[in-house]
Amino acid sequence: MTEPEPENKYAGQIKAQVLIAAGMSLAAAAVIFAAGAPLPKALGALGLLSAAVYGGYFLILSRAANNDARRSNTLMGLVGAAILTVAVNFTGGIVSPFVFLFFTILVTEGMYGVSGPYTLPAITAGYLGVVLGQYAGVLPYANSWAAEIYGSLPATLLIAGITVLYLFVMRRLSWQIFEKLNLKLSRERELKDAMMRKFSELNATAQLGVLAHRIAHDMRGPISCIFGYLEMEMAKTKSPEDLEVLRGVRETAAGMVESLQGITRFGKQGGPGCESIHLSDMMKDLVAIASFSPLSKGVSFKLDTPEHNNITISACRQDLQQAFFNVVKNAVEAVSGNNDDKIVAIGIERDGQDARVTISDNGPGMGEEALKSVFRKSLTTKTDGTGVGLMITRDLLMRNNGAIKLRNRNPGGLTAEITLPAA
Repeated sequence: MTEPEPENKYAGQIKAQVLIAAGMSLAAAAVIFAAGAPLPKALGALGLLSAAVYGGYFLILSRAANNDARRSNTLMGLVGAAILTVAVNFTGGIVSPFVFLFFTILVTEGMYGVSGPYTLPAITAGYLGVVLGQYAGVLPYANSWAAEIYGSLPATLLIAGITVLYLFVMRRLSWQIFEKLNLKLSRERELKDAMMRKFSELNATAQLGVLAHRIAHDMRGPISCIFGYLEMEMAKTKSPEDLEVLRGVRETAAGMVESLQGITRFGKQGGPGCESIHLSDMMKDLVAIASFSPLSKGVSFKLDTPEHNNITISACRQDLQQAFFNVVKNAVEAVSGNNDDKIVAIGIERDGQDARVTISDNGPGMGEEALKSVFRKSLTTKTDGTGVGLMITRDLLMRNNGAIKLRNRNPGGLTAEITLPAA
């Protein structure tokens, strides 16, 4: 079994326990000196020594850095083993009640994640050293029960063997128990963090929904103006070709109205049914609509759609109209501050099994840090912007198995690359 790495996250509990141990050692020494026999005075002196050691250990923990605290925890296990070994010798050796305090040291190390590799060998060596020394008559013992056990070698080996065996079992079990507890706590923390992240995502989606409604409200006015302009233009004498273009623009505007009416679907799974969409025709119509914007004054739209370009996709028309319109609108706004040429270029091409649409501008571009986080949080460089247009665009594209990437152009400006599965 792999023992967990020592950690200092229990520093407060460890210091509290050390203070308790120091107080108990001092109290035990006071009782021994006050009661006298049959408890030896040496045991009282050992209690005072133990109180002093634990007090010093508390001071070390209060001032030590993390790595120093870990080393001091390991050293303290060895010091505790040494003190208890002497106490066991004074209180009956193989039958001493202090033997059970060895188990306390092992359990405490497991509980606080202190992987002292020498504590168990030191405890085992100290305990067996006392038993062997008393059995051989080298170390004195004044306990009739101990004398009866030491008088029988099998009984001595049996009790000493069981004690040592339980020391090893206790060490292993304590690590396993606390490892499982820590694992359970870790999983509960991960679950809590996941729930908090989900809550944050839901909260962000709710906020985006409110902003989406605001965007829809702001766009109804300009689209109504477009409808009015189209009606006036179609009422005039026009060539069949011009009428066909105006009808196409009106159909696109009507589709955008439907998209606005269904904007409350934002953030929800699923959407309206898919249909076959000719990308070149869609982009022509969107450029025609975008050209009506006051910001488009002086903007040159370059639509690279060769006659043989018949790339189609299967997707929700309203979603894509909204997504492409957002990107084109951002490009127009980006070049609106240019003193010279204002160019928005749109390209359509096939990339393997995908259709790729690139919308580029010669505006100021974006900072590298902004590019990294533009789809992760509300971000805008406009004084009156909400910072959610690109997040909405990404959501609409993802609902149609699409994706969007932004990159700065070498000559200056920004390119939005949108990929969708080709039909």
